[in-house]
Amino acid sequence: MRSIRTLAYATALCIATSGSAMAEKPFEGVELKMLGIGDTSVTRLAPIVGEFEALTGAKVQIDMLPYPGLVDKIIIEASSDSPSYQLLWVDSPWVGMLGEAGALVDLTDFAKRDAAEIKLDDIIPIQLQENTWQGQLLAFPASGMTWLNQYRADLFENTEEQAAFKAKYGYDLAAPTTWDQYRDIAEFFTRKRGANAGGKPLENDLYGVSQSYSRVQGAITHDYFPFMRSFGGDYWDPATGLCAMTGEPHIKAAEYMKSLIPFNPPDYLGLMWDIQSGYMERGEAAQAAYWSVRSVRLTNPAEAKLAEIGKAGFAANPTDGGKAEPTYTGALSFAINAKVSDKEKEAAWAFIKWSTSEELMRRFANEGNGVSQFRKAILSDPGLQQKYPYYKVLLDSQMNAKRRIFHPFYQDVEETFGVELNKFMAGETATAEEALTTACNAVNSRLKMFPKETLLRWIDDVPAKVLAD
Repeated sequence: MRSIRTLAYATALCIATSGSAMAEKPFEGVELKMLGIGDTSVTRLAPIVGEFEALTGAKVQIDMLPYPGLVDKIIIEASSDSPSYQLLWVDSPWVGMLGEAGALVDLTDFAKRDAAEIKLDDIIPIQLQENTWQGQLLAFPASGMTWLNQYRADLFENTEEQAAFKAKYGYDLAAPTTWDQYRDIAEFFTRKRGANAGGKPLENDLYGVSQSYSRVQGAITHDYFPFMRSFGGDYWDPATGLCAMTGEPHIKAAEYMKSLIPFNPPDYLGLMWDIQSGYMERGEAAQAAYWSVRSVRLTNPAEAKLAEIGKAGFAANPTDGGKAEPTYTGALSFAINAKVSDKEKEAAWAFIKWSTSEELMRRFANEGNGVSQFRKAILSDPGLQQKYPYYKVLLDSQMNAKRRIFHPFYQDVEETFGVELNKFMAGETATAEEALTTACNAVNSRLKMFPKETLLRWIDDVPAKVLAD
């Protein structure tokens, strides 16, 4: 079966790149290096790049660096006249600063030229929009994300837990639709080692929730910004282009995050990314509002103990009072360094097409190693929805969605708010309003040196040209 798949990939790629299935390897002698990260969009791919090499003749090397500091390395690479990396792993909030710097190739023409081959219509539109700057498609989704609720379905479905919860709170235990419910559930399931949960004694402490509070590269903002949006807030003043995260929704979101601290692990001030999600993966947290990029691990026994001892459930994230708010999305993507040669650009684009193809994405999913999907055909597949319950949540929740922050000053915003919010959570700053005002003032002190028309352009989410008819 594997040889049949490889033959199919080879035939399709040769036709796309040379017009003949019998063509010579089109990129013989080309060397591609990717500056990446140990995310599933990369780790699933790295072991099989030899297949792409066999198809095209290109040589591929993937270097995986830690997330903190990666964007700085990309900026250095993109400013070099002799870059070491042709392919770049990009988190979607970075497209503004990389786009304004001219660091990435605009993939619009490539994508339109090869629209049928890449099945462009199959990609959820917001996932393409996530990767744009001023309408240019600067990266291509390799893992499409939403911020969603992940919970221990085995505990939520336990009849004893359901009866105890209803007796205490007066309503049925279920995936929460409001943040008040989310906090009730967090309180209810916070238990010490040896206590019962789901009818069994706990081998470790069980925490009601696991959220990010670390200030390292603004990790806390990766949770705070989605919370803020779900309370009805936004980043910028549409009239001035300046930071406006000091209003009631912003304050309520910060105060709410602080109210969850008693139900978080004791090392909450250091929680970020894989450290945070590790509690869910080990079954040591009852729920976590987090990025779907880690959701696939929760159903894989090779990656998560929870898949052995219990069962993961997934739902759209709650909102303030259950009011409808757009789903908070993100994308982890592959981009091409603008400084590389035309031949390298074509080879890099061929790699992106191969690595994000429906065929490869479906193969990963069938093998139990799926990524957080961005293709409608895969997310809507009934068999795969059964295998990955969060696929339906991803598909349905992105019908009404709004992208993450994409500002050229994103890194400054992330780090500044990361420090100030972390200080508020630690009790070093008295109020949420003080923390947010300090952070906003710091950001605005730098933004005010730019003309108003520039500031307004930077917050304008110009529709992706690749989506235009």
